[in-house]
Amino acid sequence: MNNLIHEKYMGRISIIAMLLAVVFMVSAIFIKPTSKLSNNNSTIKEVLNKEKVTDVKIEINSADWKWLLDNATKEEYRSGNITINGETFHNVGIRPKGNSSLSMVASDDKTDRFSLKIDFGQYVDGQTYHGIRALALNNIISDATYMKEYISYDVFSLLGVSTPEYTYTNISVNGKEWGLYLAVEVIDERFVEKEFGSLEGNLYKPDSMEMNGMGKAGDGVANGEKPPMGDIPKQAPNENAAEKNTGENKEKAEENIAENKEKLDQKQNQPGNIGFNKGGTGGSNLKYIDDKQSSYSTIKESKVFKTTTDKDFDKVIDMIKNLNNGKNIEKYIDVKEVLAYFAVNTFLVNLDSYSGGMYHNYYLYEKDGVFQILPWDLNMSFAGFNMNDSKKAINFPIDTPVTGNLEDAPLIGKLLEVDEYKKIYHDYLKKLVDEYFNNGKFEERINSLDNLISDYVKKDATAFYNYEAYKKSLSQLSVFGKDRTKSIQAQLEGTQPSTTYGSISTTLNLSELGGMSHDKKGKDGGENKENKEDNNPNNMGAMPSQENMKAAMDIIQNTNIEELTSQQKQRLKELGVDENMISTLKNGGADGGKPPMGNRNIAGKNNSGVFRLSKSNIVEIGVSLIVLLGGLIFVRKFKRRK
Repeated sequence: MNNLIHEKYMGRISIIAMLLAVVFMVSAIFIKPTSKLSNNNSTIKEVLNKEKVTDVKIEINSADWKWLLDNATKEEYRSGNITINGETFHNVGIRPKGNSSLSMVASDDKTDRFSLKIDFGQYVDGQTYHGIRALALNNIISDATYMKEYISYDVFSLLGVSTPEYTYTNISVNGKEWGLYLAVEVIDERFVEKEFGSLEGNLYKPDSMEMNGMGKAGDGVANGEKPPMGDIPKQAPNENAAEKNTGENKEKAEENIAENKEKLDQKQNQPGNIGFNKGGTGGSNLKYIDDKQSSYSTIKESKVFKTTTDKDFDKVIDMIKNLNNGKNIEKYIDVKEVLAYFAVNTFLVNLDSYSGGMYHNYYLYEKDGVFQILPWDLNMSFAGFNMNDSKKAINFPIDTPVTGNLEDAPLIGKLLEVDEYKKIYHDYLKKLVDEYFNNGKFEERINSLDNLISDYVKKDATAFYNYEAYKKSLSQLSVFGKDRTKSIQAQLEGTQPSTTYGSISTTLNLSELGGMSHDKKGKDGGENKENKEDNNPNNMGAMPSQENMKAAMDIIQNTNIEELTSQQKQRLKELGVDENMISTLKNGGADGGKPPMGNRNIAGKNNSGVFRLSKSNIVEIGVSLIVLLGGLIFVRKFKRRK
């Protein structure tokens, strides 16, 4: 009897044991790994020393290196060896990286100074640099100071915003000096565990910069190699010539000029008049559309962790919906962290970000349904993007700190509607004034970094700016800090407007800080060209405002571009379209040199071989205007997702 009872219970125990084993097996496969470390108690040590210059030696087959430079926009890896401060890592993945910066260098036949991505585990499973899976080697384009990104991360850290590790790196390739870069830890699992104490949650890198619907956002490194971009298909020739600018068309064009000029004059003093508000493709502006996941494709496709599920992504939609409704905000948003992020972003006038109408260069981190925003790609902070007026840079308004309307940027707009949150935001701005810019810390940081990198800048083999330009830029960086601080203080005190541009005077020469153009060396490492005397900080032209864009489009749409009147040419110049741009549009960029956006023609071609513009080309022209005026060719990347 006892044996029967024993066998009965032993059988049940065996069944239970098997069920538990199955549960554990399923958990091991499907449940996300979680560190035993509690939040904010990570024991992961920092690897990159930001107080020293790191020595990086790249050894790569010369044919592979040439292929990478010649095919940079494909962003494909080639294998090489990396020696960092004497420690060698074999068979690592090396490729060019970037968005606008990649395209700017690719379209310039006088430089090959691409930013690079180093993936230690691309070819060797599990290989890392002391835990860091991938490094971004940033080429410091658009920054004569060499310090914008470094100092920006420094300021974000002051307010407790999580930032990646970074260090200056002196790079050589196959024994030849290549230049001084800034190495930045790629934000991935290690970063999340280090900063937040566990691997729980989800990470996204939205990026609305698309072209032709190709590619996906995100900068993950563990979800398989992305397919190559290849060449952009050529536009089929359009046999229809543009209509002649005579009679009724001419009258209509002139009416449009007058009407748009009046609109521009009315909006001259509005913050939104700077830059081109591209819109939040695929939800990257975090505006609520509907409850469909497909409506937020840019965010969804930018997931960094391969373990992120559709159910996880529902939390993104819940956050966006409640944020836009202004309900339960603290349930979905880490309000203090987000306000700290925007306080720094606003102080530094960093418009190449969520704030600038492109809605990119940021990460969203979610844990337990609560979201934070993390900074990324800061080389155009200190008003380096879409800003060519020093006085406006200094007087950029703190309570409408976006390009365009706050309604189009709900992550900050909705928070500033709440008086309690606006006070927190203002308190953060005051903290920056008191604890970084007014107490000498900013000046000390400039001086210490100058002592650290000055000799490296002097011998930088591929520099965008020469040493003289670098030294001149530092005094202007100091002026920016002092005068921007005066403006912030006055806005906080109410003696200057905080929703429109104020009138604080400044001696700042914004162009000397660097912008969307650069002093270039030749490919063979020749001497830098002398800086051009130019009142426009962006020698390739700042991107037009949305209103400027519409006005220019109206002129072009109703005009044969080869028969522009002097009045129309003058108006186009006022809108930022110079003779070179007009000439480029006439020729279609087809006679030598690189056509805009790869090999794609921007206009139809008639039987005489002259490129003309017709109404069917208007969308194409709009893209080309942005590209040529801003020096940006937005190559959408097939980014690898975690």
